[in-house]
This record gives sequence, structure tokens and C-alpha cells, in this order.
Amino acid sequence: MKLAAIAKLIKADGYCKLYKVFYDDCRTYDLYIGTKTAIFPLTGFPKAQNESELATLLGISKKEWADIEFDNDCPDDLHYIEGMDLDDTADGEMDCVTGRIGIRYCGCELVPMIEPVSGTVGFVDAKQIMPVADEIRKSGYFKYCARKMASGGRYYVIKDGMVVRGAVLPVKLEPLAKSGLRELADMVKKTRDVADVEDLSEQEDKNDA
Repeated sequence: MKLAAIAKLIKADGYCKLYKVFYDDCRTYDLYIGTKTAIFPLTGFPKAQNESELATLLGISKKEWADIEFDNDCPDDLHYIEGMDLDDTADGEMDCVTGRIGIRYCGCELVPMIEPVSGTVGFVDAKQIMPVADEIRKSGYFKYCARKMASGGRYYVIKDGMVVRGAVLPVKLEPLAKSGLRELADMVKKTRDVADVEDLSEQEDKNDA
């Protein structure tokens, strides 16, 4: 987990929320940190007890912190943090694959989250996964899973093997953007460039041989 990347998201959002999740003994707990669109566990880091300690942990100066709206919460358990289940397993979760094609939308680089079984796709802002980007590059076991809130809303968890390393809300595309993507996909289907013609010609030559 890269704290500097989380701090960058917090400063960009102007918002930070600290979650303290207690366990059955009511003494031990884990901390989670949230932005407006993502939540990450602070596993392995010192347990900040207040705003000042958290700002110090994140490397955010007092002047910068003054511009950040801070909140905190003590959820009952991992199964309900802002409507999301951050436990390592959840009923009905679907594995996703990231597409090879990225999209730039309103200044954001979007990563397609494709659900092969349902044939649907959502989009995540690439900046939101930067806190675990180094871990993703180093590990061969990272994957994304789609989950549903009780409200029906979709969100994505980032997992290293079986362990959840973060949760991210999808970017909401405006109707105009969706229609633009459909039009673009239709044009791609209708368009033949030189490379397509050459590929077709090569295939016909192989068939004749």
C-alpha cells in the first residue's frame, strides 16, 4: 500500500474518512481509510488515533489538512462499510477482467472492468487504484471482482489472491458519453482500413493453398 498515493487522492478530493472496525473481543480493531470513491485497509501501518496522527502518517501538512473535510466512523463489521462488503469473500461476487482498451473521459483515464459471465462492463478511474499499483505489478495473483450493494449499486474490490486490498466505486458515465461509445463501436465495425484488407487477403491465400 502506497500512503503517498492515498494522500494524493485525499488532497484531490478534499475529503478523508477513517473507519475503525472492532472485532468480537471489542478490543482489537483494524483501520480503513476512505476517499469519496475508494476505501483501503491500513494493514501494517501505525494505528492513527486522531486527525493529527493520521495527517502525519499520510505526510499531509497542517496547512493542507485544513482544506480537507475529515470524518470518522466505527462500522459494526467489514460487511457494511458505506454499503460495501470489504470481507475477503462475498456471496455473488463476479471476477472481472480489464480490457486492453482504455478510455479518457472528462480528464480521467478509465479502466474497463468486464464481467465475462454477464457480458457487462463498468469503468474505474485509474487514479483510484494507484495506492496498490506497485503491489499489482509485483504480484501475479491480483484480480478485480464486482460486488453489489444492498441498494443494487455496483462496486469493485481489488484482491491479492483471496485478500481484499481495496474497494472502488465505478465512474458514472453520462447518457451522452454512453451513446458516444455505442456510436464509436458501430463505426469500428463498419470501417475497414488497409491492415484489415491485408489480413483478409493473407487468410484467403492460405485457404487457396
